[in-house]
Amino acid sequence: MKPVLAVMALGCALALRTSAVELEQARLLYASNRTGHVDIFLMNADGTSPKSLTESSGVDGYPAWSPDGKKIAFASNRDGVFQIYVMDADGSQVTRLTKDSLMDRYPTWSPDGKKIAFSRMLAPNNQEIFVIDADGSNPVNLSNDPAHDASAAWSPDGKKIAFTSSRAGGFRVFVMDADGQNPRDISQADGGYAYLCPAWSPDSKKIVFAESTLGGVEIFVFDADGKNKKQLTSLGGQNTQCAWSPDGKKIAFQHFESGDDAGSLYVMDADGKNATEILKAEGPLEGGRPAWKPK
Repeated sequence: MKPVLAVMALGCALALRTSAVELEQARLLYASNRTGHVDIFLMNADGTSPKSLTESSGVDGYPAWSPDGKKIAFASNRDGVFQIYVMDADGSQVTRLTKDSLMDRYPTWSPDGKKIAFSRMLAPNNQEIFVIDADGSNPVNLSNDPAHDASAAWSPDGKKIAFTSSRAGGFRVFVMDADGQNPRDISQADGGYAYLCPAWSPDSKKIVFAESTLGGVEIFVFDADGKNKKQLTSLGGQNTQCAWSPDGKKIAFQHFESGDDAGSLYVMDADGKNATEILKAEGPLEGGRPAWKPK
């Protein structure tokens, strides 16, 4: 092999090896019923070394890391109705934060770790975005709209909260200020059930989301103002519940074959390339998007 080609080949090999090491060192939370009931697991981002962090008889899901990686917020119906809980990163010291008779799910931390936003079901067709202090105190309704507002995602810069809402017809991606002011539809959807489960890039410049298409549900990305929309997956079936890695290089998501309740967990490059199944279908993957451990 010529010297130049040898150097190029070595560089490619080192790049692939570095990428594999980075993926192995990254950590993911996900919810699975592999134990017979839905628990939260922690595993390497290549799918290896899964470890159960919860073991309740109910459904434990919707995990979200605190910004410092020391706490995990999640939703559970272990006490009868879904409420927001928090635990240490090793699964210990479980504390219930919300204590009401309503359904609370989809927690998301503020970047300073002082607050947690979540979705609260006030009525069958009315779900609102609430925020509480990290100790569960001072609940405030941020969205205040008689629609279905869900899947809140706090921007990494702390300024905005993205969420899905039916207030404009179908489901669209909305963005509001972190205090609930100035909600606006950025999805530019053209009708029907469209945009679902938004998640921010680490630099707060892009939002990845799932969109209903003629072939199922695929993953797209656009700028934080809704411009420059690009399709990332073409896998067919249903691809949803996206989560961006802290370094911005990867996106994890759930994949369901059409008509199949057994979901798989995938990781792909942030540009949609190299989609890889890291957790094969082993039963329904319930409980919201996976969650990358902060750096």
